[in-house]
Amino acid sequence: MNAEFLHNIKTLNILVIGDFMVDKYIEGNVSRISPEAPVPVLEVTNKISKLGGAGNVVNNIAMLGAKVRTVGCIGLDIDGQWIKGELNSKDIDTNFLMQSENVKTIVKTRLVSKKQQFLRCDEEVIQDASDEFYGFVSENIDSIFEQVDVLIISDYGKGTIRKDIAQLLIRYANTKHIVSVVDPKGTDYTKYSGAFVCTPNMNELRQVSRKNIKTEIEIEKNGRKLKEGLQIKNLMITRSEKGISLIGNENIKKDFPAIEKDVVDVTGAGDTVVSVVAVCLGVGYTIEECCIVANIAASIVCSKFGTSTLSLNELISSIITSGEFKEIDLQVAKYIVSGLHEKGKKLVFTNGCFDLLHAGHIHSFLQAKKFGDVLIVAVNSDSSVKKIKGDKRPIISQENRIKMLCSIECVDYVVVMDDTTPERILKILQPDIVVKGKDWEGKEMPEKTIIESYGGSMIFIDLEKGLSTTNIINRISEVYN
Repeated sequence: MNAEFLHNIKTLNILVIGDFMVDKYIEGNVSRISPEAPVPVLEVTNKISKLGGAGNVVNNIAMLGAKVRTVGCIGLDIDGQWIKGELNSKDIDTNFLMQSENVKTIVKTRLVSKKQQFLRCDEEVIQDASDEFYGFVSENIDSIFEQVDVLIISDYGKGTIRKDIAQLLIRYANTKHIVSVVDPKGTDYTKYSGAFVCTPNMNELRQVSRKNIKTEIEIEKNGRKLKEGLQIKNLMITRSEKGISLIGNENIKKDFPAIEKDVVDVTGAGDTVVSVVAVCLGVGYTIEECCIVANIAASIVCSKFGTSTLSLNELISSIITSGEFKEIDLQVAKYIVSGLHEKGKKLVFTNGCFDLLHAGHIHSFLQAKKFGDVLIVAVNSDSSVKKIKGDKRPIISQENRIKMLCSIECVDYVVVMDDTTPERILKILQPDIVVKGKDWEGKEMPEKTIIESYGGSMIFIDLEKGLSTTNIINRISEVYN
């Protein structure tokens, strides 16, 4: 997995259709009880309005840096005007956000004291979207999907996502090979049939299954039944503190544990998961990698109060310190090293081809890690290995050598080295300690001058006798010839 993919988010165009609403917060202090009735008196100090529902999904995507186009139906009232104005101020495409005098814009008002909600007031009229809205979407379908990379259906059960509208969008997306991500609601999931991924939480899974699902076996059995019955390619079940359970192509449940963090407010966490899954699919992550990133993102927003979002910098920073993404490119590595040095951490660096990874390599990594806090390993690319070892090498491809290195616990990060020597990487990263085998001691090395120029040091370590890739290859040749 490569965190660098996330930098491509800014090239994405995401289409979001759903129930748009306003989340209002009235904040203040409570220090007395009303003399009129046994209720607390809120002395108001602040009022805040935020985009809610599908609007929060849009907010999340915009904060991550992707472009967004909205589809929905809101009122011509003051709150509807506020939604459209707020979206426009964020450079969101609202050309297909219909406004109607027959629609009452949904508003949820929360009374808050010391970051604790003690009352919520909902102003809403739940009704299916009009035939006029369906006609509007149908007539403009080609323009709605123009240059779109990912479709998100954010269903809050308020009426926008009629079955015919959802199916119109999903089927159109499928014909254009555009992935569709659905945040579902209610008990009729047939309207999501054919979607690429659907993200119910545990309560929603129980509702649609009409069963009190508790055990892991029940989750897998009912999840698989739902997925197969509706021809949904992936069912991603969000489980709060238990993380995410995925039922994908193999039709078995895979669990992705949540990232441990202090929870302040879970409001909007589901919107964040949907948003992050959409952008991650858009930049090329697998559905499994999407689950990992979504867990990290959810942990960030749950540590904040209210309907919250996260920035791309927050997400990348959390990913690269989570240990989930060990393979990084030089740009991300530079970001990591800078952060480590700010925290007073000592960085250790080593490099090599690591073709036919063996016990000698492991021994060297374990020694290297003891000299500092973080170990970065640079592995030669296939092309550079050929320059060093000849056209018959490497035996193991670059992709698989990286996978093996990432699986080693003491290795913190892996970068690919296209050059035959690490000089360019050392100039950029400036690690505190560079570790080499004692077979290099006393030899002329161009990188030595670079290391000394920024105040780093080079340490030579003992190698396991008789263990080298070349010796192993020769031994195999002797045995089988």
